[in-house]
Amino acid sequence: MRFIIGTETNFFLSLLREDPATMSGKDQNYIIEKDEGKNSAPEAVIQQPGEVIVPEVADGLVEKIAEEIYGLKVITCKQLHGYDDKNYHIRVSPPSSNAHLLSINPEGYVLKIVNTIDTKRPDILYAQIEFMKHLQKRGIATQEPVPTVKGEQVAFCQFPPLSGVGDVKTHAVFVRTFLPGQIPYDVTLTRDLCYKLGHFQASVTKALEDFSHSFYDTFDCLWSFNNIPKLKEFVHVITDVRNRRLVDDVIDHFTTVVLPRRSEIRAGFIHGDLNDQNILVERKTDVMPNDPDEYVICGVLDFTEVACTHPLYDLGILVAHFMLGAKTFDPLEVGGHILAGYRSVLDLPELELSLLRVTVAVRLVQSLVLGAYNYSLYPDNEYLLTTARQAGWHVLHALWDTPADGLYQMWANIQESYQRRSSVRTTKPNINDDQENPGKCMDSRSFKDLKI
Repeated sequence: MRFIIGTETNFFLSLLREDPATMSGKDQNYIIEKDEGKNSAPEAVIQQPGEVIVPEVADGLVEKIAEEIYGLKVITCKQLHGYDDKNYHIRVSPPSSNAHLLSINPEGYVLKIVNTIDTKRPDILYAQIEFMKHLQKRGIATQEPVPTVKGEQVAFCQFPPLSGVGDVKTHAVFVRTFLPGQIPYDVTLTRDLCYKLGHFQASVTKALEDFSHSFYDTFDCLWSFNNIPKLKEFVHVITDVRNRRLVDDVIDHFTTVVLPRRSEIRAGFIHGDLNDQNILVERKTDVMPNDPDEYVICGVLDFTEVACTHPLYDLGILVAHFMLGAKTFDPLEVGGHILAGYRSVLDLPELELSLLRVTVAVRLVQSLVLGAYNYSLYPDNEYLLTTARQAGWHVLHALWDTPADGLYQMWANIQESYQRRSSVRTTKPNINDDQENPGKCMDSRSFKDLKI
């Protein structure tokens, strides 16, 4: 097995197809070449139907990579959930042979083997590091990147197919510190935690107001909300007639109602995947169970879907995924509690509030459709069905069957309950977009004419 270390410049991978007998003095697997003449943003790459991008990793290779590339001697290795990448929580024994690592993290590390699409555009990995550093400077905890023994942030390794048949594939590899905490998926979701999640999401949005990185000028991926119309290419995996009809309806509504109004809503950077497995919480030790202050948010993970697009999308993602986790109260209430927390930090323009219901619904559709599609490719990965198994279809039907005016009234009532305890500003969406005074509070007029 050969390892090649990348450099923090623009480069591309070139697979050598020559006869090994003629390759004297050359790496018989692959080489990395610097792309000295190109400084423009990378071309957008989107996964195509039928394209297999997930790494195949044989037993023992994670430990070998950790020791030979990062100078870390693994004592335990546990595979974590992953969608397109392979993730491993490793604990290591001191000392390390990595001169760039000043101390061993007692919580261990996450070693990630990156999918083939992001391997072909490695600038995304360096952009993610800058994104994490930006959040850290503003008090939001993220993982720390761990350099290789040669001081590089990314390595490129060769992985033979597990079947022994087919091409050897190249995958980028990196290591980051393991952050302590629990994911909300593993704790009981409460109304108070929803409020804190809204506050946190707004804090992330606010922290990103002055972030920029040239990679994201052209970055695109299948999970981008701007690619929702492309979901039509994958909906064939939904065989239930009622569910398929709902999927088509939501996609059509988002395509005709939200996308044409992109120029009218806030633009900015988003995390892109603030779900119940990418946020960390910790339990306070000095409170009783079910105390409103029982859990606090202590970190954020996974920056694969970071994009320069619209903060509305991040809010829709958050509400959608935490609706799935509401087991002790009505999932439809989640949006109201999240909005109350969000608006304690940032205002939400009238138009964006009026588009939130559709945005939440389309995220549920996106997760259900792409989850089912990827499961058809990787039937051993049960994680891909998380949304469906969290009663995703039931939640989606309940959301879409609830009239917009009734849902927004529920959310407004919830926000007003917080206002009685604090100074949170609450409004209800207005069917008439007040272009002359976009900061004006919405009134209580009917929503029946707003086709969302």
